Amino acid sequence: MVEENKKKKKEPKRKPKYKTWYCVKWLIKKTLKWDKKMLVFSLLLIPIAVALYALDMYIPPIILEKLQTSISFNTVALTIVVLVAAQYGFRMIKTVMDNYSSKSMLRNGNVNYQMLLEKQYSEDSHNFLFESIRKLYDRAFKVLKGLNGGSAINVIVDFKNVVVNVICFFLFGTIINMLSPWITLLLLVGSLATFFMGRWKASRDYCDKDQRDANDKKMQYMYWTMPRQYKNGKDIRVFSLLDYIESTWNKNLRENIRLLHVIQNRWSIVQVVSFLIALIRDGLAYYFLINGAVDGTITPSQFVLYFSAISQMSGFIGGILGYFSSLHDNVLLTSDFIECIEEERGKFNHGEGIPVPKDRPVSLELRNVTFKYPDSDKNVLEHIDLKIEAGEKISLVGVNGAGKTTIVKLLCGLCWPDEGEVLIDGHSVFEYNRDELYTLFSLVPQEYTVLPTSVAENIALCDKSEIDEERLKDCIDEVGLTEKITSLGNGIDTGMIKKFDVNAVEFSGGEMQRLLLARSLYRKASVLVLDEPTAALDPIAENEVYKKYNEYAAGKTSVFISHRLASTRFCDKIYLLDDAKIIEAGTHDELMQQNGKYAEMFNVQARYYREGGEIND
Repeated sequence: MVEENKKKKKEPKRKPKYKTWYCVKWLIKKTLKWDKKMLVFSLLLIPIAVALYALDMYIPPIILEKLQTSISFNTVALTIVVLVAAQYGFRMIKTVMDNYSSKSMLRNGNVNYQMLLEKQYSEDSHNFLFESIRKLYDRAFKVLKGLNGGSAINVIVDFKNVVVNVICFFLFGTIINMLSPWITLLLLVGSLATFFMGRWKASRDYCDKDQRDANDKKMQYMYWTMPRQYKNGKDIRVFSLLDYIESTWNKNLRENIRLLHVIQNRWSIVQVVSFLIALIRDGLAYYFLINGAVDGTITPSQFVLYFSAISQMSGFIGGILGYFSSLHDNVLLTSDFIECIEEERGKFNHGEGIPVPKDRPVSLELRNVTFKYPDSDKNVLEHIDLKIEAGEKISLVGVNGAGKTTIVKLLCGLCWPDEGEVLIDGHSVFEYNRDELYTLFSLVPQEYTVLPTSVAENIALCDKSEIDEERLKDCIDEVGLTEKITSLGNGIDTGMIKKFDVNAVEFSGGEMQRLLLARSLYRKASVLVLDEPTAALDPIAENEVYKKYNEYAAGKTSVFISHRLASTRFCDKIYLLDDAKIIEAGTHDELMQQNGKYAEMFNVQARYYREGGEIND
């Protein structure tokens, strides 16, 4: 544990990329676009807030002065009524404006969240291979929580409060200077000392933020996510994992407590030092005031005025520094947010590109392609040359980790190579607009997304009003899901995620693969990519898919990935990957005649499926 802590201390500390004024200007610009009234209200709140502070300070001495000098009840009563009415009037206006600001904060927070989601989904998929990008998005989403929904209002409100406190500092400081300028200096020095202590704590807390976030994710998983994954219960019981889980939990808990103690210790130091500074600062200030009252140089009404001014002055200096500190903290978080959504990090073309081929198969090519995942020191693919002619049906086979799925990602524009080129119809994938490029592909992936909506919309991937119902029905029939969907209470309108709809359906693995296949057929794309499409199907259902494969791939370029070599015989060409390279290529019969690696793998698999279930040694 000690060595781990030493290593963590040696890690470079993260610094915000954008400075305070850049973030303030960016937020004001965005807020002007989203909600101009909020900025107007913020400006109007400045004189209102100053007026309220002034009334709070002047009302007691004015009333005391009237009571000492006036003999008329009406004069005193009228003075009190006017002053209190003004005070309540300003307070009511401020309350209304604050309520509007709260609504704006929620509204703008939703805009920020939507903006971040749009950026995340438009980000090139390749970028999420990097841990630094994943961490950047994690921090950006945490900012939305840290800024009360991600609204820019927090920063703007802090900025407004700094201005209010600066104005009041000069207004009240002028009054205190009439008593002694040394009091103002004393209050200022004491408040500055407290401020810098707070900044020291905030700066240290910010530097440790990534470390705390990483531990929080572990705690969240161990405390909340894993216990609610009830399917894991059988493994925990059968393999007696409870002791290991408790050990891991306690280890993470100790680290969490250590990190909390670091923050709490800093907070305790700041609180103790701030208390001592305030005691000395205010004690000396009140000494000047009481001494003047005792020797008769200050009248009772002046004493009340000065006393109020000194009390308020400490608050204004603390307010200037405190709100500026809060502004600084929020700007640090906002810098992460801006960095996430404003910067372009991808290589794919998001602007105008060359026309994408329509309604016809296309050729696909990897030319001298090398690729390595960022967290690996070994190439997944090395100098791969692969040409798939338009309308050709090819199969990629090989052991796990051979690079089959990686080739698919490269062909579909989900990743870019470290070396070499990816071509579609002879043009680099970077020449096409990325989103238009994606329309060429219909993919049945191993990892898929289910939307919190109906079965129909999960297949068509569009709003119900835009679905071609006849085509949808044909696709469902084609993959053999008609009977299953007909049996559902709401048919194709049945929901698919129980967290959103208690009456939703839960498909089995095989049924889900059929639905994904129906989704790919509905799309009518130029390229059909099937990545282990029959892995969860029983042998009979698997055989049905193989028989219909030519129908599915008609008029398309097709890429089929499978571990089961018997399923590749219907392809025009088979490519065997091993050790980051294509080591064999040809039809099934050609590869069997070569009697190489493919033939060896095929024979090993085939001997377990002999007629009658016999195993031949």
